[in-house]
Amino acid sequence: MKILVVNPVGHPTWDKQDKEIYESFASPETEIEVVSLPQGPPSVETPEAHAEVIWPVVKRVLEFKDKYDGFIVNCFLDPGVSLLKGIVEKPVVGPCEASMALASTLTNKIGIVTVGGEALWMIEDHVREIGYGDKLVALEGVDLGVLDIDKDRELTVKKLVEKSKIALEKGAEIIVLGCTGLAGLAKRVEEEIGVPVIDPAGAALKVLEGLIRLGLRSPRALHTR
Repeated sequence: MKILVVNPVGHPTWDKQDKEIYESFASPETEIEVVSLPQGPPSVETPEAHAEVIWPVVKRVLEFKDKYDGFIVNCFLDPGVSLLKGIVEKPVVGPCEASMALASTLTNKIGIVTVGGEALWMIEDHVREIGYGDKLVALEGVDLGVLDIDKDRELTVKKLVEKSKIALEKGAEIIVLGCTGLAGLAKRVEEEIGVPVIDPAGAALKVLEGLIRLGLRSPRALHTR
């Protein structure tokens, strides 16, 4: 199967790294490609940036809709994902919806650890919109922005561990990393805190692979034929 990951930013800085991360979760027969937007913000962690990328993300998926079996929008706010489900029959998955779906099969007490700033309330709103608000018992943000995550990965892991422990103290039984910029760090955090930690990239990919294998299509798009 062929899967396209769309980075909703206006630069290719993370494309190679993200391809490697997604491939680390992929089944042997899965081919992964990653593309960014022709134009867009450097990251998606403000309401303005989120609003800016929605239509370009939709256009990017439509550009490649005949070449791939499924699509991932590589941002925890899932920009454009809901709209694409009404346009494209092939499955389109967002990391937040996939992570919360998997976490909720294990527990009703989910904690999200993510970047700080406005992303916190945006993630909380999105989680409630997709139906998991009653299972979110903790939402913690590290004092880093998306563009700071890779500057010192050891420091980033340390901060994630500290905030994850706070989430556990508030009753969380599983941690979701709430930013795809944190993809690839779940196992390291899990080793430190001793409870399951869900990687948003891994969750999105495995959910999408399952949908493709089952031959499932978007009922919204099917109904608009």
